[in-house]
Amino acid sequence: MLFLNKKVILLALQIRKKSNYYRMHAKFLKILALTVVSVFFILPSSAQTLELGLFGGGSYYLGEMNTGIHFKNTNPAYGILGRINANRRWAYTLSYYRGTIEGTDNMTGRIVPQDYSFKTTVNDISATASFNFLEYFTGSKRHFWTPYLFGGVAFSFSNLANSIAVPFGFGFKFGISKHLGLGLEWGMRKTVTDYLDGVNFTEYQSGMDLGKDKTSTWDWYNFFGINITYKINLRSRLKCNQDGW
Repeated sequence: MLFLNKKVILLALQIRKKSNYYRMHAKFLKILALTVVSVFFILPSSAQTLELGLFGGGSYYLGEMNTGIHFKNTNPAYGILGRINANRRWAYTLSYYRGTIEGTDNMTGRIVPQDYSFKTTVNDISATASFNFLEYFTGSKRHFWTPYLFGGVAFSFSNLANSIAVPFGFGFKFGISKHLGLGLEWGMRKTVTDYLDGVNFTEYQSGMDLGKDKTSTWDWYNFFGINITYKINLRSRLKCNQDGW
């Protein structure tokens, strides 16, 4: 009877943990949805230009099987993006990126040898705000380049895990013609799951004599590459000229 009670208690704890997990994800999804609505339905009324573009580059992962070596096991990545330029300093972007991440067990000193590796495709939907260090707008002969920082909220999904993520990074914009812009960008995504690679920290370390258990850590996935965008004026040409655009 005692054994049965323990099983019931463990099952109840697991159900509660999953329930809290899904509630947390639902909360973040609501935040993401509100962010997207704010950016793409409220801001256009005062926005100057809209840029639509394509992204191409690479993706990689940081976690149990790659604890800190950036660009290790890089795979191709691609995507699309839409960017609203509110003014010369601030822009708001909605993007969809897709890339493959992978990792291989290379830890030594295990009591029980393990042979684990993973490879999965991550789909990323991000809503971000970016700040230009210099005044910039595509098509300008004076303000045609700038470095920038960006941050926001994202949601990722793959066959191993779905998660809310926090995207942030930096880039460089360069106007190459009246309507075309070129960007170089590197961004990291901090997830709220430790199963991006299919295992959590404790499970991954279970073959080693740790002396004591350790808490789980959250995984990362990252994108870097080039984007090219086409600018569409949201205000009349006369109004843009009056405003200095």
